[in-house]
Amino acid sequence: MDGSARVVVASRRSVEQQVWHASTYEFEDVIADVDDVDWCLPGPGRGGPAGRLTRGVLNRAGRVVGRDRRAVMSGPTGPPREAELFFAVFADANEIGMLPHLAPQVQASSKRVAWIVELWSTQVPGVADYLRQLRGFDHVIVSNQGVVDAVADLTGVPCSYLPTAVDMLRYAPPGPAEPSRSVDVVSYGRRLTGTHAPLLQALREGSLFYHYDTVRGQWEVTGHAEHRTAQAALLQRARFSVVYKINDEPGRLARTGGEESLTTRYFEAQGAGALILGTAPDSPEWVDAFPWTDAIFPVPAPAPQVVDVIEELDRDPERLARARHAAVTTSLRRHDWAHRWRAVLDAVGLAPGPRLAERIAELEARARAWDGQA
Repeated sequence: MDGSARVVVASRRSVEQQVWHASTYEFEDVIADVDDVDWCLPGPGRGGPAGRLTRGVLNRAGRVVGRDRRAVMSGPTGPPREAELFFAVFADANEIGMLPHLAPQVQASSKRVAWIVELWSTQVPGVADYLRQLRGFDHVIVSNQGVVDAVADLTGVPCSYLPTAVDMLRYAPPGPAEPSRSVDVVSYGRRLTGTHAPLLQALREGSLFYHYDTVRGQWEVTGHAEHRTAQAALLQRARFSVVYKINDEPGRLARTGGEESLTTRYFEAQGAGALILGTAPDSPEWVDAFPWTDAIFPVPAPAPQVVDVIEELDRDPERLARARHAAVTTSLRRHDWAHRWRAVLDAVGLAPGPRLAERIAELEARARAWDGQA
């Protein structure tokens, strides 16, 4: 497209709709809602499977001679647009390989920011060629505090930590008229058999309504927005959500090297008021994000007695109500994607637009409605 926009957002949404992209695409949607945005959308790679195979061979050969890898996709149509800010959020460092296809737009933008959601110190050497493509950017954001220094050293770009968030206008129950909590326990994504089995048994016996994933495979969603809407509606109707920290899952240590981050599952459950059963990282990031009493109700990994824990918690409904109130109101005031976008703009010295202030005011109004209920 011709013309200019304040912000150009580069997105893979025209190429992929995997379940793990739904959260980042939601972030992009919120940015478009609160700022003057134009899209930079690469297309799928040409040539089908043969083309992908050829590009893979070229990537491997290029690494031998020092050429950085690039993604199997085609560049966006149309000329680049002048913009104050180029912004791209990557689920992992491999997705940075889309940048060579977007080089004209990157160069046409006055400031450039990248956000990498998942990256561990053990991975940095293996993705150094991707990270080098961020040289010349103005700021890099990561969602793992443990890689901040390594990314800054490798890219030569200021790097900072931000946790993920959710669209709280979608996830927060509507205050005093919140839906009935008719689902006892929700579990999605990774799970531990020793916790899943007793909950499944309780479902069979009819003592609990337990909702869990039953599908394996490529995890492609029919659309990121409808996926997030369905998930939010489910969590708004759930009393508890099972969430374990990353390294409680068998086999994860080899990937993470023992580092932890705040997975988006924490923010999804807290924002919808589904009280968390599970484990949390022992980290300043957890305490800063979720500073209230009972931000999590600890159950070990795994937890054969999880049904007993739920029965014990149900004996103190006022305690559960206080925890739910704190979860929703804190999330409305701190963990909407608008709060993260404000931090991105602050990082490169850009002023927020008026629609951002309007959204944050709406979030505060909803938090006050919950306060009034309490």
